[in-house]
Amino acid sequence: MTEGQKVYIIRPELGPLDEEHAKISEITARYHDIVELDLEGAVDQDFSDAIMLIIDVPPTDYETMTSLQYIVKKPNEQEIPTLFLLSEMARRQLIKAQKLGASKFLVHPVNHAEFITTLGEVANRSIENSWANLTTTQSSALKASLKVFEDTFEHIKNGRPVSNEEIRESCDLIIQATAEEGLVDMLASIRTHHNYTYRHSMMVCGYLTSFCMLLGIHGEELQRLSIAGLLHDIGKALVPPELLDKPGALTEEEWDVMRQHPEHSRQILKNSDVHDDVREGAVHHHERIDGTGYPDGLVGSQISDFARMVAIADVFSGLTEKRAYKPSMSNQKAYDIMVDMSEHLDQDLVRVFKPIALDVDYKLIR
Repeated sequence: MTEGQKVYIIRPELGPLDEEHAKISEITARYHDIVELDLEGAVDQDFSDAIMLIIDVPPTDYETMTSLQYIVKKPNEQEIPTLFLLSEMARRQLIKAQKLGASKFLVHPVNHAEFITTLGEVANRSIENSWANLTTTQSSALKASLKVFEDTFEHIKNGRPVSNEEIRESCDLIIQATAEEGLVDMLASIRTHHNYTYRHSMMVCGYLTSFCMLLGIHGEELQRLSIAGLLHDIGKALVPPELLDKPGALTEEEWDVMRQHPEHSRQILKNSDVHDDVREGAVHHHERIDGTGYPDGLVGSQISDFARMVAIADVFSGLTEKRAYKPSMSNQKAYDIMVDMSEHLDQDLVRVFKPIALDVDYKLIR
């Protein structure tokens, strides 16, 4: 799975779209790069960079069915998930969509919230299946981290304690994969995962792991920083899902709720057996050098090195990730912005982070 993969939307013909079909394209483009094709163009298309197909063509007549069968059964492309958008809830269309191997189907007019959920389910299936193409160590690290992350969020929502042992084991796999294979392929493989909080936490964890190795940090301290990256947003388990998944910018009132997540992290982790450094990273990564951060308004030296490092990885990840309400930013532009954030970030550490930010080759000191 690479950052360049796309969602292909296939329609009977191209041209001006009515409001319903234009909205489908607009929603999909919030989360993925899209390519729109007519049925004839899709027959000749190479889908090697496809994360999924959205087939918005009623499978009615024989000629259409023949074209669709050719599209979904091209060599090496049987694994591409397909979401069918049917024109009506008719038995004949359902049967034909199933015959064509539909992963999921929805019916026009499509409920937009249901479409977003289904889009995420189908895309994630493709993303997670693609992890089999990574090395065994990388694949194991991603599968373990996803399971632990999802289980941890579920435990917190149900009032159960965080399992530090499972988190340590998954982070040890991330450390091993980063040391053996580097960071780029592993992070590229989760860059379009629809669980944004997991995706962002894994990006921060990966950047911090690599950051530590560059600094010559190893052993238990390396493990603690890796865990701090994975858990830095653990307080979001108690933030309403509709805010985490909102397909647009938050209002000021919603931001007030979102800004409570470091305090939630403090409460979640205070009775757990995680190291104090992990708590520090989770609670204080939104503090600023000039004292304008939150939740405690710490100033300068009051902010620990752990929290400063987590803040750098968090800001860089946030700037470079594609969100429903903003496009991704180039690594160079993100780094340049961070250099100008002296009131927020530790600039000595920002300079050390540069090789990671710009994907420059560097020697890992172990």
